[in-house]
Amino acid sequence: MIKLVSNKSGFSLIELIFVMIIAGFLVLVGSLGIMSAVNSYFSQKKNSETAYKGQLAMIRISKEFRNIAEVNPGQGISSSIVYTIYRNGTPEIHKLSWAGTSGDPLLYDNFSNNGNTLVDSVKNFKLEYYDAYNDASPASTWTSSSVMIGITLELIGMDNISAVFTGKIAPRNL
Repeated sequence: MIKLVSNKSGFSLIELIFVMIIAGFLVLVGSLGIMSAVNSYFSQKKNSETAYKGQLAMIRISKEFRNIAEVNPGQGISSSIVYTIYRNGTPEIHKLSWAGTSGDPLLYDNFSNNGNTLVDSVKNFKLEYYDAYNDASPASTWTSSSVMIGITLELIGMDNISAVFTGKIAPRNL
């Protein structure tokens, strides 16, 4: 005679629903972790690009300011400067200016074009003029006795986090 074995092993509907709820919760937590990592990556990428743009702008400004031969009278103020440099024995007039509103670009103009953007998303740009190399109190306007230019460039990064770049340049042709 054949004996039937009654096997009642398995899961009930309530157990399956409970497992699905736990699995859904784990997927939710995991996806939040992944989203956090992705957001962190894009934030770091944006801030890295901001730092690169700032460093590149400071290198360009330093190179230009080292070659200054003359600052036009009354044209060296805290947010812009008009200056003359010589390239191949020919004088060229250049202007570096910022409009003064957060988010505006820093413009570089050689007066043969209508202002090129040197760097965008500028939060603050300030020029200071020193009468001596160890001068502790800079002026906000250029004078004939100025020998060094201080630069402060602040760029807007991700989530309005600022990156500040500073430097002092002594023009060698003055």
